[in-house]
Amino acid sequence: MQSKKNPALKTIILFLAVFALSAETVDFFATVSSSKDSNMIKMTTDLFFAQFQAVDGYSVNDRRNENYNPSAETRNISFYAEIQEDTDGGWLCTLNAIKADGKQNVSSTKKYDTYYKILLDAKPSLENLLKNLSGNIQLPSSQETQNQENREQQTTSYANENSIEAIAGTWTGEPLIEKILILRGGRGFVIFKNGASMNISITVQGNSIKIRQNGKPNASFFPEIPRQEALKNAATAAPVEWNMTLSGNTLSGKKTTLVENKNSPEGISQGEIEVSWTKR
Repeated sequence: MQSKKNPALKTIILFLAVFALSAETVDFFATVSSSKDSNMIKMTTDLFFAQFQAVDGYSVNDRRNENYNPSAETRNISFYAEIQEDTDGGWLCTLNAIKADGKQNVSSTKKYDTYYKILLDAKPSLENLLKNLSGNIQLPSSQETQNQENREQQTTSYANENSIEAIAGTWTGEPLIEKILILRGGRGFVIFKNGASMNISITVQGNSIKIRQNGKPNASFFPEIPRQEALKNAATAAPVEWNMTLSGNTLSGKKTTLVENKNSPEGISQGEIEVSWTKR
C-alpha cells in the first residue's frame, strides 16, 4: 500500500533545498593587522563575523583562526579584513572578498580618525562590499557621508564626555554575553556568546548609567529564555535595558529583559535580572 505524502512537508523540504542552493558560502578568515592591541582586533573580527552571519543569502564558515591563503583551492567566497594604524594616528580598514573562480575580487578601504568608528561602520561597510561583489554597487554619496559624520558628532549629547571616558572600554560579566564594548561618544556593542551583536546607546547622569538596546529586535538578544519563546516574543518586546552604577572597575545593577515567569499565562514576561560587569 502506497503511503500518502504530506504536501506541507514536501513544500518545506523543497524550500530548504532551494535556499541551500541559492545561499552562497563564505569562508571568514582572520584579520590581518600589525596592531599590538590584539584584544581590539579580535573584538572587531568577532563583530564583523556576527554582522556577516546576519546577512541574508550567505552561509558563513568560521575560519577566524586561519589566515587567508590565495593559493588554496575553494569553491567558496573568501573574506578577510585588514586593519592597520596610519602614520597620522588614524586607522585604515580594508575589507576583502574573493570569489572562488578568481574572476571577481572586491576590496574596500576606508580611513577612520578613531578606532571605534570602524566598529560603528561595520555593518554598512560589509553590506556595501557584498553589493559591490554582486555587481549592485551602492557607494554612499557625499551628503550621506556628511549626515553620518553629523550623527557621530551628535552622540556626544548622550552624556558628558568625561563621564563616558570613565567607562569606555571592554566589559564582561554576564554568563551568556561574550563582551560589552562601550565607546567614547555614548554608543557601543553587546556581543553575545550565541554570535549575535546588539547596538547600544549609553547615557550617564552622575553615578547612574543607562545602557539601552538600539535597532531592530532579535530573538538572540534574549538567551535567558527558551529559543522558541524568544522567537515568538522578540518582535513585540521592549528594548533591553541596563540600569547600572559605577564603583571602581565594576558596573552593577539591573537588566530589564524578557524572563521566564510561571505566573504569567504566556510563561514569559518583562522582568529584571541582577547583573555585574567588570572592566578588562
